[in-house]
Amino acid sequence: MVTFTNENEKLVYKFIEKYLKEKQFSPKQKVMAEKTGISVTHCGRIVNKLIDRGLLKRTASKQGLELMSTQSEAHQ
Repeated sequence: MVTFTNENEKLVYKFIEKYLKEKQFSPKQKVMAEKTGISVTHCGRIVNKLIDRGLLKRTASKQGLELMSTQSEAHQ
């Protein structure tokens, strides 16, 4: 089961998860910031932490992100 270290991490992960499901491509950090209420810089840090923890993976595209865990794991 996925555990998040804080609410902002969970908020960003859930936003990316929903965005990918709806649009089939990754959101820009600016969009993440606008929709979550977290600064662009902090969104970037959170994304990097999620990548370091193996929950997200960067893809070949410039802003590409991919979820590494199953959806059921992320629902806590």
